[in-house]
Amino acid sequence: MELKSLFPTLYTGQPMDIKHTLSIILTIFSGSVFAQDTGFGFVKNNPDGQTYLYTAQNISSNEVISVQFPQDGTVACCKLTKTTGEKQQQGDAMDLLNESDMHIYGLDIQYTAPFIGIAVVGKNATESGVSAVEIKDQATTISTCLSQEGVHLFSRKNGSLNGHLYLSLGYDAEPTSNSCETENTESVPTDVSGHIKNRDNCDSLRGDIPERGPAAPKNLDRVISDK
Repeated sequence: MELKSLFPTLYTGQPMDIKHTLSIILTIFSGSVFAQDTGFGFVKNNPDGQTYLYTAQNISSNEVISVQFPQDGTVACCKLTKTTGEKQQQGDAMDLLNESDMHIYGLDIQYTAPFIGIAVVGKNATESGVSAVEIKDQATTISTCLSQEGVHLFSRKNGSLNGHLYLSLGYDAEPTSNSCETENTESVPTDVSGHIKNRDNCDSLRGDIPERGPAAPKNLDRVISDK
């Protein structure tokens, strides 16, 4: 498109206020900002007892994060939280699609038991089946599935893959889908947090855990409470 068609007054000799010109330019190009893909990642309870966001995006401190949480033995969506700053620590997450650097942010929310789920930047995340999250205004669905050694997170926009993150669990797990590690095949969304409920698995997520007393339940109840 020619600039003459965008700003005809500039070519007819009529004066145009600079502020007016800039506002037109910003209006034209602002659509590209809002059209960018939604940020996403893993929410995970770590060995230090804190909750972290693993993502390939840069997240500002004022952005709202929607996170899955356990409810009545299943995964629900979503609670709202914010970051507490980026953490300089080694992580076990990778961007398998774009090979971008991963960022780790503290989240202002706590889980009282081990948990791994989906996190989305913004308030528009809604539940979509078993451990999947939908962002309707972006035509995007994010889901997780379990491979032998870790959790895969897939983001699909209009049905096309636009994100694939991987988080190592540090121990062998039973895969939930043969296509979990295949980007071109639709994987089966899975509640991966359901595989984190015995003592051995918990050790790799949150450090030393005291032995259960005689009255303790066999499995850890997955409960969440906001700070």
